[in-house]
Amino acid sequence: MIVFCYGTTAEAIKLAPVMHRLTRRGVPFQQWVTLQQAGTVLDALPALGIPEPDQILAVGRSGRPLAGSVDVVVWLAQIARWAVRNRRSLRRSLGKHSVVVVHGDTMTSVVGAVLAKFFRLDSAHVEAGLRSGDWRNPFPEELDRRIVGRLATVHYAPNDLAAGHLRGRRNVVMTQGNTVVDAVLDGAHEVGAASDDPYGVLLLHRFEFLGNETFVRETLARVLDGSPHRLVMVVDDLARHALRDAVTGLPPDKVTIVDKMPHSEFSALLAGAAFVVTDSGGVQEETALLGIPALIHRRATERNDGLGANVLLSEWKLDTMDRFLRDFESYRREPLTLVVSPSDAVVDDLVSRGYGN
Repeated sequence: MIVFCYGTTAEAIKLAPVMHRLTRRGVPFQQWVTLQQAGTVLDALPALGIPEPDQILAVGRSGRPLAGSVDVVVWLAQIARWAVRNRRSLRRSLGKHSVVVVHGDTMTSVVGAVLAKFFRLDSAHVEAGLRSGDWRNPFPEELDRRIVGRLATVHYAPNDLAAGHLRGRRNVVMTQGNTVVDAVLDGAHEVGAASDDPYGVLLLHRFEFLGNETFVRETLARVLDGSPHRLVMVVDDLARHALRDAVTGLPPDKVTIVDKMPHSEFSALLAGAAFVVTDSGGVQEETALLGIPALIHRRATERNDGLGANVLLSEWKLDTMDRFLRDFESYRREPLTLVVSPSDAVVDDLVSRGYGN
């Protein structure tokens, strides 16, 4: 049996193309959902074409998204109780030759790999091997990746650089990209559609950024001053709470604040954007695919997608942001054409190992 363990909407988006391809082949799978982002994940599944989960391990903290260390401890305790309570029944029903599939660098990725060990199952890591080289940036994502890299049985590396970071480990499989590109291409959005009202997209949601109130205000002020177009600012529940005071005074004629939206809608928003400013690794990959000018507002990135072409890393230097906003059109590139579907590569390998039986 193939079991997908995820807890955020980003993980669901990136695993959905794998699930779709398994369904088309008639290969059964299960879903274990931690609801690390309580309140958004389950709502996102219908639009992604994902069926209801088989197991809900926890629901954030009391139904709220995780927002601090205490919340994380409570959430982990809920998952531990679920694992102990269901250990025998799940081991009987799943069988020995099963695999727990996790994605990326979230706390749920670590949880899924640990659960696989607890249930004496294999684990597979999609988007394996990415490294920033600095465990503090991004934090805790860089640590999450390193932990899963030590626990996983199979590693699905998106490129040569990522595979190189896994040198010496067994079962490293190249997928020639990340599954998020299938999520974008499956939607088949037109890129760079003409608009009488051009706009930039602003998406900033990482803990290390949101926790620095002074820098948040400085960043928003510089984007507003430097952007020649109106901005569409996308916020999730955590960002809306953390940015509450910072966004109160933003001029509505220059900034439209919208809630996190279904991925198909967000992909269409990206495809029509003049530029993107974000701290999201997934959005870096999507803009690299689409050729949209993008500033990655982070100290470091574990991804090389688009760097040196349509993507610029700010390193949290606001002067770099100013330079990008003055000259973002020079970063525009033609959309990429993929020869290999990363999701097909993952499915082919899972099935060849007999996990789908």
